[in-house]
Amino acid sequence: MSDPISITVVIPCYNSEKLIERCLTSVLEQDYQNYKVVAYDNESTDSTREILNRYQKKYSDKLDVIDIPNLYRNSYREAFEHSFENCDTEYITFIASDDFVDKEYLSNVSNIITPRKNVIKCLQSGITIMLDNFKQADQVYNYKDVNDFKRNCMQRSPVNTPSVFYHRDIYQYLLPKAHIDNKKELRGAEDYDMFCNLAENDIFIYPCPIVLGYKYQLHEGQCTWSVHSEKQILINVSVVKNR
Repeated sequence: MSDPISITVVIPCYNSEKLIERCLTSVLEQDYQNYKVVAYDNESTDSTREILNRYQKKYSDKLDVIDIPNLYRNSYREAFEHSFENCDTEYITFIASDDFVDKEYLSNVSNIITPRKNVIKCLQSGITIMLDNFKQADQVYNYKDVNDFKRNCMQRSPVNTPSVFYHRDIYQYLLPKAHIDNKKELRGAEDYDMFCNLAENDIFIYPCPIVLGYKYQLHEGQCTWSVHSEKQILINVSVVKNR
């Protein structure tokens, strides 16, 4: 029997004072053991950093807090790059500071990956969409293989971005190719660009056909809402498709 996978959970934060405590508590009180948490403060101007300090004192053996410059608007790219470049666990995943997870979330993921960690380099779970603390729907994607995934990508991104677990060895394939080639900021489409790049390199994002415990919180203050309201995401998706 393989040892349970080691996991880094990254929480990018920017002016997250309203919901960050719920997120932190849910992540730091997992029933799983072999994991660590890194929270990145992206130059917040509210009380986010003070909240992170308080949690760091309480969970000093589990939580690290890092300050990082806010370089990309409505993006967690800064935390993404820094966390991969400094990762010392086998897998890494990202949880938005306004979302939260069930206590068994990491255990559920480990039960799937651990026996197959020589095969699964990337995995996504379904997510539960929440609004005002009430469940709205479960969102699950499924596809048969890389070619089927590519066909889906021509319609829209078939990935629940927040629930993806990446093996640290695939970081070289997670660079935003269309972003680099076009020398422009692809806000709202960076993840889509990244997933297309994985497919082009035959790295399969294994789809888990059930929800493993990720709760995605809808609210007007979230980055995704802001990007959609600016109507920039559709332009950037077209750039990725035609890269």
